[in-house]
Amino acid sequence: MRVLVLGATGLIGSHVLKALQQTGCDAIGASRKKPASAGNIEWKELEFSSLVHPQEWHPHLQGIDAVINCVGIIREVHPGDFIRLHQQMPIALFAACEQTGISRVVQISALGSEPQAQTTYWRTKSAADADLLLRRLTATIVRPSLVYGDDGASSRVFMMLASLPFAAMPMAHSALVQPIHVDDLTAVLVKLLTGNKEMPTELAAVGPRALSIADYVGALRQGMSAAPGIVVTIPPPLARVIAACAGLIPSSALTRDSLKMLEQSADGSNTADPAPITTLLGAPPRDPRHFTRTQQKGQAVLAWAAPMFRFFIAMLWLLTAYASWFGWSHEESRQWLMQCGLPQAWTEPTLLAACLLDTGIGMVLLLYYRRWIWPVQIVLVLGYTIVMSCFLPQFWMHPFGPLSKNLPILAIMFTMWRLAENNTKKKGSW
Repeated sequence: MRVLVLGATGLIGSHVLKALQQTGCDAIGASRKKPASAGNIEWKELEFSSLVHPQEWHPHLQGIDAVINCVGIIREVHPGDFIRLHQQMPIALFAACEQTGISRVVQISALGSEPQAQTTYWRTKSAADADLLLRRLTATIVRPSLVYGDDGASSRVFMMLASLPFAAMPMAHSALVQPIHVDDLTAVLVKLLTGNKEMPTELAAVGPRALSIADYVGALRQGMSAAPGIVVTIPPPLARVIAACAGLIPSSALTRDSLKMLEQSADGSNTADPAPITTLLGAPPRDPRHFTRTQQKGQAVLAWAAPMFRFFIAMLWLLTAYASWFGWSHEESRQWLMQCGLPQAWTEPTLLAACLLDTGIGMVLLLYYRRWIWPVQIVLVLGYTIVMSCFLPQFWMHPFGPLSKNLPILAIMFTMWRLAENNTKKKGSW
């Protein structure tokens, strides 16, 4: 059986592709660009937003037995992306499947999708669903609630929040979700694509129980055996201001529309009866308390600790530069430099050079972050420490610890160096 997986680089699509291969299917991935990790898997590099007419799909459906559409975006990059990717492209795909005799189609939609929904995301998903229901196709529309996966971007955010002692979120105690693990969802999708039995036309893919966002974070915290924490609700007016500002950041998933969907979830529109999914799985879907494991706690903590270390070490360099040049007596600094063996004529230029160097390191950490900046800092701090230990050993006994504090700072720098990815242009690298 040859199955075409559209959106095969996303969380759901990548898991479905892998699971289909494990069952012996000839699974074909499709996305804008084939990822390096795909290896020898057959792949179609498609610009989905331009495939909005049925005839444009015909060449890509030759020899295909089943199609699953996992293409979806949470926010638009260009105006009209929702209409093109969630509505026009799927409708053209469904028409082409009908024309070419595709035996089975699975459409990944979303709970809350309906014609009169408040957001374009939901309305465009609903338009594609309505078209599919009118086609002469063996098809299932799957509407997941919040999907958890270790490799999912939103899941990593929730794990990070679960590791914090304090977190504030919009609608934290009123918005309801019914999280489902991506492995459970994937098992259901594979059955829908390959099963011989009659399958449902529409399916709400949900976990075993509805939870508030705060309770979901608590369940993840429990699974990781993390320390207790507090989750509070951001007042709605403030949440709207934050969403408006966050929407200006291209990578942010928090926008006015996503906040509207969260607010709408308070009425239970993002929840459903888990009985149908339990029947298909042959067992209840796993509880959110079992999504995470103790081993994930360290990674969850690093998700917020690493950026924090980077920011405060940058501030340390910048404040040191400012204090050395503007806040501290130049005469005393020159005396220290002369005690280290520098001629008097070199002390002022050396002080200026040191301040500029400290400023440069701080700015690189903040604005042009690269992995090599950590060994540079380690060498510099070690150099300062060795020179001062030789010529100004009294600073080891200073009550404010100007030298002894270098030891934990060096440990943090070394840790950050080893954690940093080689390709620091990649999003999310430390």
